[in-house]
Amino acid sequence: VRTRFGADQSTWFVEIILFALIVIGIIAFSTWIFGVIGQREHEIRARTEQLRALHEAALALTTELNISAVLQKVVDLARELANARYGALGVLSEDGVIEQFITSGLEPSERERMGTPPVGKGILGILANEGKSVRVSDIETHPRSSGFPPNHPSMKTFMGVPINSKGKVIGNLYLVDKRSPGSPDGVPLEFNDRDQQILEMFATQAAIAIENAQLYRQTQQLAVFEERERFGMDLHDGIIQSIYAVGLMLEDTQHRIESVVPDAEHGISRAIHGLNEVIRDIRNYILDLRPQRFQGRDLSAGVEELVRDLRANSFLDVQFVANGFDQSGISPEHTVEILHVVQEALTNIRKHARATTVKISLDRDGEALSVVIEDNGVGLDLEAADHSLGNGLHNMRERAKNLAGNIDFHANPDGGTTIQLHIPQKV
Repeated sequence: VRTRFGADQSTWFVEIILFALIVIGIIAFSTWIFGVIGQREHEIRARTEQLRALHEAALALTTELNISAVLQKVVDLARELANARYGALGVLSEDGVIEQFITSGLEPSERERMGTPPVGKGILGILANEGKSVRVSDIETHPRSSGFPPNHPSMKTFMGVPINSKGKVIGNLYLVDKRSPGSPDGVPLEFNDRDQQILEMFATQAAIAIENAQLYRQTQQLAVFEERERFGMDLHDGIIQSIYAVGLMLEDTQHRIESVVPDAEHGISRAIHGLNEVIRDIRNYILDLRPQRFQGRDLSAGVEELVRDLRANSFLDVQFVANGFDQSGISPEHTVEILHVVQEALTNIRKHARATTVKISLDRDGEALSVVIEDNGVGLDLEAADHSLGNGLHNMRERAKNLAGNIDFHANPDGGTTIQLHIPQKV
């Protein structure tokens, strides 16, 4: 009986062990299965977030007219999706220098303290010159690192991709310091393959936005060239022929003046009348050449048109302040003169300043009028500008004199230029 009981007990013990092993196996298998399912769910959620962000970027391309706002949206969404502390997007000029620089994650005060944007050397030069994506685990120890300028925030991990258009690098998009979702203020993490794939897709969106902006500029330039050609033909066929006819009349009068004085007087009168007609025609042509926004608009409306045009044709963040501005007493002729000064200043900023922001202010103190234009670009070398072959600054000074005012150019301490047109009396 004891032997049988011992044998039964041993069998029972083995069965318990087998059952326990089966339970453990089921639990382990279930844990693995649920882990795989959880991982797949996480990947699906991440992919959904990625598609949502790409959809927002694509939507911005079709609904937002301001190209700077589109590119800002692209870099903001890319930074958010990769959970990076900082992000930036640089647009390259024809000679490969960063001409527009858009940041994400920096406070405005931090951005101002950094001064001028990078020019595309160091690690950024790999993106611009070699046209390939880069991931760096430690920026400071990388052999291509050129260091950080003063007041630049500390950064460690880096991932950047080139923005390509038709086989040419036209910009770069990069993120810095990947953060862990659980501890956003901890040690920066390295970027992975998935982060790079996401950033490369956003670079494609940025390329589309930049290409659209460049196409719009080319269309505008073509319209200007066609208008100039039409104007030249009209001058040749109309005004120049009229002046030539008046010249012939004066030549004929010169021959008559010694012998037939009454006829000469009549010829001179006809020539004077013909010249007055030509002057009238020239004035009409000039009025036709003026931008439509300058006709029948007050000063604030004209500046607003110039601001909208600058936003549409550049990557600049343009602010216009004219709260409670008094338009009374400003004649249409003087309004056009002031608008030409503003137009010339904005053109110079777009072409040469490498700025990211521009602020235009209109102010009125009694009869005095003030127009202030500020940018955060590389600054203006007045001595070099005065000796340049261009007529921009000279024309602006001449227009200020015509308005019985003065115009000053100042280099800002933190970079950039301030232009102030001051007209002390009612215009």
